[in-house]
Amino acid sequence: MTRAVRTPRTFVQGHLAVSPDLLGLPLASPLRRFLALVVDGILVLPPSILVALSAAILSVWITDPAALRGISVLIRSDRPGSDSSRRALKDVAPLLVRLEAPGLPAEAIEAVEKGDTERAAEVLDHETLLFSLALGEQGQEKLGPKTVRVPIERMIPKYGRAVALYGIAALYFTLLTRSRRGATLGKRLLGIRVVSVGGGRLGLLESFERFAAYLEIPATLGFCLISLWRDPNRRLPHDRLANTVVVRSAAPAPRVEEDAGAKETDRQEAES
Repeated sequence: MTRAVRTPRTFVQGHLAVSPDLLGLPLASPLRRFLALVVDGILVLPPSILVALSAAILSVWITDPAALRGISVLIRSDRPGSDSSRRALKDVAPLLVRLEAPGLPAEAIEAVEKGDTERAAEVLDHETLLFSLALGEQGQEKLGPKTVRVPIERMIPKYGRAVALYGIAALYFTLLTRSRRGATLGKRLLGIRVVSVGGGRLGLLESFERFAAYLEIPATLGFCLISLWRDPNRRLPHDRLANTVVVRSAAPAPRVEEDAGAKETDRQEAES
């Protein structure tokens, strides 16, 4: 029985090859790229929040309907300390412990662990519950005194949290960047587009990789943005990963003039 010999991968030029059609194209300015990202963020944020809230509500409705009813009462109630609010806090207290809600008093946690939700409700009755949704990772949170943050994003199961929080943005950036125009709505508005350095449209995987690599911007505390001025082709980490460059949508005037001049020279030579 013969064993197959694996041929080692060798260095090739294919990924580094630059399409001649890109040479001379004007690059997108840092300001245009920033404004395009702002526009895209404004468009993507509302549906992303709606999907995340829907996923959180559905998850709590399935796993702890009593807590969901309690949250509904607390949100609608304008009378803290009332009997209805106290009953709602009894139902919500176990959920807050499971979510490891920032700012949750240790006394309330201990009461829930002992099964004394009545005592937990008494403690929480003196706290302010702040319902909030965080789309990104949270560091050490700074909360005011007597404030408990109810992390809505933690209500979504871990296995589906990334999809619920970032799914809309992933579809938006991946599909529009991969489209024939090579641009999101924000980029189209600002007159810029994403092109592959090797020429042609981006593949679906390349477009998704480019979106995912946006995470390198906060991961480097924004220092990678220096590449917009330091890199001669203004390529950021996500451009280098997907082998792309962001250019102006309009054709460059210098190349047009050169082509016209070349055609005129050819015509004069033909006439002579």
